[in-house]
Amino acid sequence: MKNFIIPSSSTPDNDGLSDYLDQSVEAFSELCDIPVTFFNANHEIVHEYKEAEKICSIFNVYCDSCGPCRQKIASAGEFASRLGEPYIFLCKSRLTNISVALMIDGKFSGYFVAGPIVMGKLKNSVIENFSELNHLNGPAEAFARMYASKMKAYDPTSVTRLSILLYNSIVTSISRNSEYQALRSSNSDQNSINLAIQSRKRANLPIEYPYELEKDLIDSVISGQTELAVENTAKLINAFSIMEAGDIDGIKNNIIWLLAIIIRSATESDNNIEQILDTDFDIINRLHNIDTLPEMLDLSKSLVETITKNMLSSIYNGNSQVITRALRYINRNYKDKITLKDIESNLHINASYFSTLFKQEMGMTFTDYLNSLKIQYACSLLENTNLSIIDVSLSAGFDDQSYFTKVFKKVKGVTPKAWKSQHMEEHLKREE
Repeated sequence: MKNFIIPSSSTPDNDGLSDYLDQSVEAFSELCDIPVTFFNANHEIVHEYKEAEKICSIFNVYCDSCGPCRQKIASAGEFASRLGEPYIFLCKSRLTNISVALMIDGKFSGYFVAGPIVMGKLKNSVIENFSELNHLNGPAEAFARMYASKMKAYDPTSVTRLSILLYNSIVTSISRNSEYQALRSSNSDQNSINLAIQSRKRANLPIEYPYELEKDLIDSVISGQTELAVENTAKLINAFSIMEAGDIDGIKNNIIWLLAIIIRSATESDNNIEQILDTDFDIINRLHNIDTLPEMLDLSKSLVETITKNMLSSIYNGNSQVITRALRYINRNYKDKITLKDIESNLHINASYFSTLFKQEMGMTFTDYLNSLKIQYACSLLENTNLSIIDVSLSAGFDDQSYFTKVFKKVKGVTPKAWKSQHMEEHLKREE
């Protein structure tokens, strides 16, 4: 017996199929006993496998490239190219077909169609549709009915498995198949976005800019809470994708604007942050070169993680584990009414000893540090929201607006109202 030599995988050239791809599809067709047709990107038939067993081939309507049958098949082929995976569809006669696109260097180069086959039981309506499409009557209709009755029937699970087998026969026969992976990923992302939009509409929830999420993210970055900051980044970008209905450019613009706000807020707290970003990130250029949502998410999370970690290390780089634990607790809860007693009960340390140690390690009192965080957060709210002074005061953890104003002026040198006015003027100048 002569040995069969498997051809090496190679990329198809124009309308021609590589030897490996050709033999892979032929093997699928022969072993599964299903006709397969390859159409080029212009929807012209290039190659057929088991053509004699394809019921469509014996009637004129299928041969008409502008006819309803071929138009339906062409539409399915193009849809499969956008899907990046097998597409199971019903032709005009309501027979089942499987379409898999051929993608070369990211371009639609044609498609394979396996079928037609019968899924479930052969219904009379299928023969009636077939007869109507092909203008059959009398003996011709009887012949079509007899031909169709001999077609093998498959249950839905078997059809799904056949689609996977055909898909893998094609993809593994091409030396470069990353195009399919990118399409599947993009299609999956868009489906998730569409489901989220539909869910919000059913619940009558508005689709608007996620200001609360933005505030939470900025807060977690400034307070050095790395895990929370990364988590909030993912939530916010997911909200952007819903707001922009999956439009990549729209999502990208929102991310660029968000990162600008984060960097500006972080820079006000740490002068060293710009040097770190200049070294590790060329943010705008990198974002402009990204075309998928997962890549945008990964880059954004990486950037936010770097900024947040730097914020925490810039706050304290000493060796005291007590102070490190305390800072994490304070940074996480500063908007609440935390006191030295809260530190004592949560960290199990004497309040008087902690107060002395904190001043020694940090160069400021516990109260001054706590208030600096509150004022820092208040500045972010004043600059990026339309909240009133009293609402900013409450959001930052102050019960008394008068005390808030006093502390704010001590830290910033001006009242909250004056600070907001100054920053609004600076923003307008930058836009001119």
